Amino acid sequence: MRPRTLLVSPLSYCVGVVMAGHRLDLVVLLGVLFHVLAPLAANAHNAVTDLVEDGRNVPGRLKLVEAAGVGLLQRVLYGSLGVMLLLSLVISFAQTLLWVFSVFLVLGYSSPRLRLKGRPVVGMAVFSMAVTEPYIAGALLGDSWWEIPHYDSSRPVVLGAFLFFWYFAKGIMKNVPDYEGDKAAGLRTIPALLPSQLAGAWVAAGATTLVYAAFPVLVLLTDMPDRTVYAGVMVIPAVANMISMVRARTPIEYNLVGQRDMYVSVVFLGLLLFAMRPSVGTALIGFLAVAVMAGADLSGSDSRVSHHITQVDSAVGVSGGGGRNR
Repeated sequence: MRPRTLLVSPLSYCVGVVMAGHRLDLVVLLGVLFHVLAPLAANAHNAVTDLVEDGRNVPGRLKLVEAAGVGLLQRVLYGSLGVMLLLSLVISFAQTLLWVFSVFLVLGYSSPRLRLKGRPVVGMAVFSMAVTEPYIAGALLGDSWWEIPHYDSSRPVVLGAFLFFWYFAKGIMKNVPDYEGDKAAGLRTIPALLPSQLAGAWVAAGATTLVYAAFPVLVLLTDMPDRTVYAGVMVIPAVANMISMVRARTPIEYNLVGQRDMYVSVVFLGLLLFAMRPSVGTALIGFLAVAVMAGADLSGSDSRVSHHITQVDSAVGVSGGGGRNR
């Protein structure tokens, strides 16, 4: 139900693979599939566990959950995790260990017992793993199943830390449109702790501007390839989008900001990937990611499109009355 959310993880994985100096081969393709299935499993799990807040934030999503059925979503969840295990066993020892971590992230983020998404800092840290874990997996990909690449510089760690904080800021932004629903569900996200949605928008705007503006500085102060500085051009659309966020007043306006932000994120990762290894292959990866996202928007298959935001007849039956209408 969220095709656009399946893209940043495989893109980050490819960035890690390039950092490791690994060629784009069959093992990398299996890793890309692994990191498409991970957010797919997370989406299926979240769709079932987030009915209360989705009933306010994205009312139309409850109808999609009802149409799909909880049983199907659970089969997608556990089927994806099972295939991910098989893939990790083929890819590498490091990826197999990271599979355990991935299962914790997928199930712990919104599970009723842990509900990590409802904790201000921990929730955003777990959300940031959507790009950090794939990047680490790619950066640890060696030439054999047991091998881990040896690095002579701090570049992999520096870029990994940046990606973590970059997506942490994105997580704050992501929760601004969900302000009312998250408060109703008792989630203690960073925006929900603030006195108003507008205050959350300002915090998200500040954090987003800071991380994008920091990237060119990071390139200049470290041994990152000089050409990667060009990915920093995305600070312009990122800041323009954040201006729209602080001006937004309706759920549709807030969600449009979120949709545009995902384009900014995907293009940023695509530019970073291409700058680290300029080739036809890396260019095609970036173009394909944007094309998939545009196709999802044009077809209306993403559950965050405007007509799902405006639907008010939520499918309370899927939760036994747990969904809320807006």
